[in-house]
Amino acid sequence: MFGLLPQEIMKAAVFVEKGKPLELRDVAVPQPGPGQIRVRVKACGVCGSDLHASEADWTPRDIIMGHEFAGFVDATGPGVTRWLPGDRVVPLAQISCGRCPACLANNSSACENLELTDYNPDSGGAYAEFTIVGELDAIAMPEGLDFDEAAAIEPLAVGLDAARRARITAADSILVIGAGPIGLTVTQWARFFGARDIVVAELNPARLEVARRLGATAAIEVTQDTDIATAFEELTGRKPSLIFEAVGAPGMIQRCIDMAKRDSRIVIVGVCQQADSFEPKDCILKALQLIFAYGYTNDDYAYIVELLGARRILAAPLISHRVSLQELPAEFEALRNPTDQIKVIVRP
Repeated sequence: MFGLLPQEIMKAAVFVEKGKPLELRDVAVPQPGPGQIRVRVKACGVCGSDLHASEADWTPRDIIMGHEFAGFVDATGPGVTRWLPGDRVVPLAQISCGRCPACLANNSSACENLELTDYNPDSGGAYAEFTIVGELDAIAMPEGLDFDEAAAIEPLAVGLDAARRARITAADSILVIGAGPIGLTVTQWARFFGARDIVVAELNPARLEVARRLGATAAIEVTQDTDIATAFEELTGRKPSLIFEAVGAPGMIQRCIDMAKRDSRIVIVGVCQQADSFEPKDCILKALQLIFAYGYTNDDYAYIVELLGARRILAAPLISHRVSLQELPAEFEALRNPTDQIKVIVRP
């Protein structure tokens, strides 16, 4: 069941270059080195950052993307003691050194010599049958958690980091702009941490329905003429004390600044891939806090695995579509102009 493929060849969806669709190829099965494990990918989420990267000039050619994944250990490299073939894992998409102070403190996400598996021509991400991660870079999966849900842990971890940096309180009146996967995970964490008002503003009514399921107390269906700030105040009777920008489009930071009241917080978790600008004086005059959220830790993954296992938070409502590796190139292109997609899961 485990071990190498007969000819040490696997299928992978390869990013060829900007302007071209992903290409399904036969590539060599990666071999784990010292302190590494090979994971048989059972589910991998398609992340918006992969779409952005496929349109960027900095992205290397001929790489395998995919960093939201879960599977089982297929093989171990020399010196690995934590894992055995067949162990169910949800990995961080990285290879840590295992030697630096961060690794020795069980915080491999802060490794001084960290290598990412995707966007890296020397390794490969999880739009493939197999991928490599460091021994320290995987979390054990409970039997009751399925692989599709586990593949949604990465966006849940991003949302958790944003919510934690925001210092959410029960008194907060929260506006979430954007109900993609990250906006939806932020919404769920806002409910988890007990915020009073959680209003989600989004163009897509199907996504707003999911936002309600995950804890939104009200929703604003955005059109070209929508005044979000006025709509929020009509729904809640007050202005937002905390705004999450989860769109990542140019101009959105300034729009949030314009909507914000004095002494409020704005958390930027949407990843804008272009140069953007805003007026610092507007922030100064309102005494605003601008908080930029990024990253997560091994402990975040372990915490989320525990909460998912106990059904205290949910991943299933995020998952809208499931596709095979063969179907991924076409689905990836479709996501450039999404309709009802939220989180697409690839099953290699």
